Amino acid sequence: MNDGDKIPFGIPQPVLAALSMMLGAAALAANHSLVRVVTEELHPLEASALRFLWAVPIMLPWLLRGRGTVLRTRRHGLHLATAGLTVVMTVAFFIALSQMPLAEATALNFTAPLFTTIIAALMLKERVEFVRWGATVIGFIGVLIILRPGFADIPPVALLPMFGAFLLAWWFIAVKRLSATESTATITIYQTLWSALLLTLIAVPVWITPTWATLGYSAAMGGLGTTGIIFTSRAFSMAEASIVAPLDYVRLPFIAIVAYIAFGEVPDGLSIVGALIITASAIYIVRRAARLEL
Repeated sequence: MNDGDKIPFGIPQPVLAALSMMLGAAALAANHSLVRVVTEELHPLEASALRFLWAVPIMLPWLLRGRGTVLRTRRHGLHLATAGLTVVMTVAFFIALSQMPLAEATALNFTAPLFTTIIAALMLKERVEFVRWGATVIGFIGVLIILRPGFADIPPVALLPMFGAFLLAWWFIAVKRLSATESTATITIYQTLWSALLLTLIAVPVWITPTWATLGYSAAMGGLGTTGIIFTSRAFSMAEASIVAPLDYVRLPFIAIVAYIAFGEVPDGLSIVGALIITASAIYIVRRAARLEL
């Protein structure tokens, strides 16, 4: 390892990337728990809007740096379409977090890599080898274990995290296309600005004035959500995706711990097994896809 692979204090860059990814996962787990608190008073639409409205001031340093040059783009249509996906999947996930056990909602939302594999093969006509198909099938077996169709009534809300994951798979594809010409800062700022505007307009019919306590929680939610994205983006910029992407799944034990401490939620044995199967299959798919791109 040469000097360029290290940062001050002699910490290897991949280790710093891993730490950044885990900090991002912890921030997002805390954000998810605050969604439950905020939606006890506010409609999920308003909570979603506040999450992005509070993120706008965090974007100001990027906007001021270079006198707004970060806003220069010729791909406004794709930025808007990607933000539209962000809006719908955020609302779907917030509704799920407000009504479902946090760990189960998070586990079902981790099916995004499974949907990405299906979309890549069936709609984008990409070649997907047999082992990735096998991992995808195994991942959906984990979903069935959590939902237990035929053994328990499946509440409609349980489908929302998976719907959000399906949209997230398309979001991954759209952002990948944007990243060919746009910087991470440009993508993040347009996602934040467009999402804040669209969600605020959509939430107007259900908007109420929040209490000071809920307003504070929503500010923390927005700050933690944006911090999680920043740490995650930083991790991907410092190390290969095959190293850092699987670490996002530490969000699941983090959220399980927070849910137990804050809300007394204890997932049952089958839900834990299903979550582990989804996580293992998704990690395999991510690592396999990263190796094939090398």
